Amino acid sequence: MLYIGVNMVNETNPLDDFERDFIKGIGLEVDLNPQRFVVEAARDSIKNFADAVGDANPLWINEEYAKKSRFQGITAPPNFLINVNHGSAPSLAPFGNPLPMDLGLLYTGAELEFYRTIRLGDEFSIKGKSTGIVRKESKSLGPMLFATGEVYYYNQRQELIGIIRATTCRFLPPKQQAIHIARDLKPGIEVKSPDLLAFERKRRGSEPRYWEDVAVGEEMTPMLEKGLLTMTEIMRFGLYVSPIPRRIEQKREKVEIGFAREEAQKRNGLEDASDYGPQRVCWLGQFCTDWMGDDGTLKKYSCQMRHPNIMGDSNFVKGKVKAKRIENGEHLVDCEIWVENQAGLITAPGLATVALPTKKG
Repeated sequence: MLYIGVNMVNETNPLDDFERDFIKGIGLEVDLNPQRFVVEAARDSIKNFADAVGDANPLWINEEYAKKSRFQGITAPPNFLINVNHGSAPSLAPFGNPLPMDLGLLYTGAELEFYRTIRLGDEFSIKGKSTGIVRKESKSLGPMLFATGEVYYYNQRQELIGIIRATTCRFLPPKQQAIHIARDLKPGIEVKSPDLLAFERKRRGSEPRYWEDVAVGEEMTPMLEKGLLTMTEIMRFGLYVSPIPRRIEQKREKVEIGFAREEAQKRNGLEDASDYGPQRVCWLGQFCTDWMGDDGTLKKYSCQMRHPNIMGDSNFVKGKVKAKRIENGEHLVDCEIWVENQAGLITAPGLATVALPTKKG
């Protein structure tokens, strides 16, 4: 997650100011093309994204393998949309106003919905709008504002590829460290490097997972072991997926990067450096595509950031089948998915819908 904040200098309540200004922009659709991180699904950008997420699915990185699939060539993972823009832009600040630097920031979750496959060479354009803001009260952080927005992703033919609906939270930076999470290892858990795990993971791959063979209540295997969250993993995601390094270059004197500055994290209530929220969003998408196999289609998925993922935590991505149904001719499976740490604490629960092939053809 990214946490940003500086000492408050205004006498007025900055939360009230943000809420008032944000409401004025709700529903206003704007061009977000200047905020694209990636303009084209080029070979290097797909590979860099896969490396940053730790997703070694050959559909994205192995041309010979991809040619034998139903896509007949390299495609990008559905959650590559996060690499175009992580979808939170409409919820970060009122349009036309600068990013408020006197408030803390949490990325609290997203829903991703997909309509078309991203193919090698696709070019992107994006639009977005703010959709709402809600005030809530936290025991540890006090009043909080949850802002929502939508980003629409189009290809070069102006076909809608997908939508990301993201939620971010604004709050007054706490005066002292307040957030702690369960950190102890469960008995029998071995701490592993994420790099060693990337190519060890089992995927469904080219063997179809048929809708008829899926049972409600069954665990979704494989359960991805993401390994130890290291500063390298955090920085790699930041460099290849997030726009933050570019923002540092533009406004170095005003921006602090929470994951790289321990004192910034503690000022915002955390005990140590933490991940970007979109990292876990990407992990859950990878979990779904690995489980469904090459012939499945990820229709949509969502997750909430319930707890921070602190450097040194081990992460496990799990899921189970919640329901099966047939809708508009598609054989759909609804799933519960989540990320949990070494202590068994679920840090990011979510839901997913997958379309699977059927034995009936």
